[in-house]
Amino acid sequence: MRGAAALAVVVFHTFLFTGLEGQAAAELPVIGWLIGYGYLGVPIFIVLSGYVLMLPLTKSPTLQFRGGVGQFFKRRAKRILPPYFAALAISLALIAFIPVMNQQGGTAWDSKIPVDVGGVVSHLLLLHDVSPDWAFQIDGPLWSVAVEWQIYFLMPLILLPLFRRFSPWIVTPALTLLLLAASLVGFAPWAHPWLVGLFAAGMFAAQLTTRPTLPRGTVGWLTAAAIGAAALLLVLSPFTQDKVWFSEIIGGAGFMALLVVLGRRTTQGASIGLFAVFESKPLRYAGLVSYSVYLIHSPLLALGNLLLLPLGLPVAAQYTLMMLVVVPVTLALCWAFFQLVERHFQNSHQTKESATLTHHPAAP
Repeated sequence: MRGAAALAVVVFHTFLFTGLEGQAAAELPVIGWLIGYGYLGVPIFIVLSGYVLMLPLTKSPTLQFRGGVGQFFKRRAKRILPPYFAALAISLALIAFIPVMNQQGGTAWDSKIPVDVGGVVSHLLLLHDVSPDWAFQIDGPLWSVAVEWQIYFLMPLILLPLFRRFSPWIVTPALTLLLLAASLVGFAPWAHPWLVGLFAAGMFAAQLTTRPTLPRGTVGWLTAAAIGAAALLLVLSPFTQDKVWFSEIIGGAGFMALLVVLGRRTTQGASIGLFAVFESKPLRYAGLVSYSVYLIHSPLLALGNLLLLPLGLPVAAQYTLMMLVVVPVTLALCWAFFQLVERHFQNSHQTKESATLTHHPAAP
């Protein structure tokens, strides 16, 4: 699922970067509507993070980290930070040494430049999401890495204590609505603070997945919730384009419900039907390299578009070349980044998965 979400984000950003800013949306509206759901990759990533980080904790009656909170932070730092800093360095190098990358050209890339000292320092500290002037500089998708990094601190300090004391049925929606309300009155709406609530939704989904029994009818209600969320997004998307919070919360809630349903069926050895595609080798491999894809795809797509612009192609032709040429090259470079950087910082589960998919024995 993580791999599919990463690919959806890539396709979505390819459309945004095609031609001059807003040109593809104006001339290819149907494609824009279909691809527009790709931005939901971010809330899906957040829900999944809460889910996979909470699963091991459900083995403990008191929801304690293996090895303590300090070990949790060390594991997260090793997994997240080295690839992040490598991607940041690559993006800065592209901006510094490729002329078209540091000049305003009327494309969506313009929002990433110019780069100032505050932008660089805030990115190094993973605090760039605190300001709209820094959040989308250099490499736009990195804003959500900063958000998730900060959530890692909230998980042991706030989220878990709340889960231990109060029912997650209350904590999860209350936290989401509280942070949504704060954003609507001006508290960092560009950072999507309601994502903290979606991370909590992922944590709750892990608990529901591993719970021995659930009240009668719960799985049926969750299935209906997942279907209902998808229907709402399809029907209401034309009317909620300026309300990202609505789509992210509805999409995240529906995805949380889907995770519980599929997770419980999987642990019970039952069929998951069409969703078995997510167990296929290509998507499992996509999931393995998804962090690398997410980290560096944006500046590479932007560069491809900037290099094609002097050809003066119609927007449809430009988009076709972006999809057929620039995207495959971008994904190949993301794979190279994974091989050179990220794979050296995988956790034990990912190391075993990598060995399984590449038919190499895992390191002891």
